[in-house]
Amino acid sequence: MTSTPRSHFVAARARAEQERTDQQRLAVRTVASNARDRTDFTALLSMLGLADPSQQPVPLSTRLAVYVSQVAAAIGVSAEATGYEVTDTATAYLGLDQRWATHPDHDLMLVWDERLGWYLAVETTPTETPVVLAYLEGDTVPPPAAVAQFLTDTPDGQYAKRIRPVRPTTARDALAERMAAVC
Repeated sequence: MTSTPRSHFVAARARAEQERTDQQRLAVRTVASNARDRTDFTALLSMLGLADPSQQPVPLSTRLAVYVSQVAAAIGVSAEATGYEVTDTATAYLGLDQRWATHPDHDLMLVWDERLGWYLAVETTPTETPVVLAYLEGDTVPPPAAVAQFLTDTPDGQYAKRIRPVRPTTARDALAERMAAVC
């Protein structure tokens, strides 16, 4: 796969998010091992700005990280070529080491968006609009095996004839639950 500034940024962001999650997990374990009782445990977590994992639903960013890693494993993409973020829109990116016949100088990317689901596109510079080749029909959160099959089934040279309809925003906790159900 060709290394681009965007792929470096995505990889760095994914590593930073994973490190943050690991540090938070470690902090919760440390607090759990030092707390005198449940009330003390909850108070100490609160002081650190951490949620009690037994009381809170798993955040979308955590579920998305697991989902993206499982999709990457299903299609044979290394963790370094993946990225995700949850801001005003939840998105994910998987850099592929494949090329498209009509764009032999550009790698392909598999992108997920909470409203569009998965789509295959030609990787462009960050200032250019990606060339979308195909959209995965159906649920916006399909099982990883279905995403892998979509990638296998998309014929070289085919372009998406129309954009996939934009779905209404799904509540973040419901989206996280759907990801938990498929992974």
